[in-house]
Amino acid sequence: MELILRGSQTLLRTCSRNIVSNKYKQVRLNSYYSSPTIQNVQINTKYEISRSPDEWKYVERIIPPITVPNFAQKEEYHSEFKPPSGNAKDHPYFIPRTKNHMIPVYLHIQQRGMRRLTVVRKIQGDIWLLGKELETFLQPMSKKPIRMQINEFTGGIRINGDYVNAIKYWLQEKGF
Repeated sequence: MELILRGSQTLLRTCSRNIVSNKYKQVRLNSYYSSPTIQNVQINTKYEISRSPDEWKYVERIIPPITVPNFAQKEEYHSEFKPPSGNAKDHPYFIPRTKNHMIPVYLHIQQRGMRRLTVVRKIQGDIWLLGKELETFLQPMSKKPIRMQINEFTGGIRINGDYVNAIKYWLQEKGF
């Protein structure tokens, strides 16, 4: 037996069964066999059915929408969001927005923060031309050569380093 002092409670632990005893309850630390089985399960939730449209509007506010609504066209946005422009179709490649109207460029952090990868997804069309243009755009920002992996099958490009904001800016300027 050993005595454990935890705050204002004094606990007693027996070594053979690994049981913590309190003066109010007994908890077994390493076995679920001693847990009581659930029997005679009853749902004791009290609810009321209402068919009033006035009350239903409060429920509709909580339910998430099935689809993401289209964004409102404005002259000026107060955030960094920019809608796609019409000249995105002039390029031999296309990068559609995500369902939340965002550009699909992500940062993956691996090896406990030591490795950072920028991932561009959902690329359609000439992915090799996009890779060359990204490399010429990013090369002045880096002291080392840009290392990238182009996956034609999945339509994605992985670039070593954190270039997320630069690529998003470049794609927005191109109209995507």
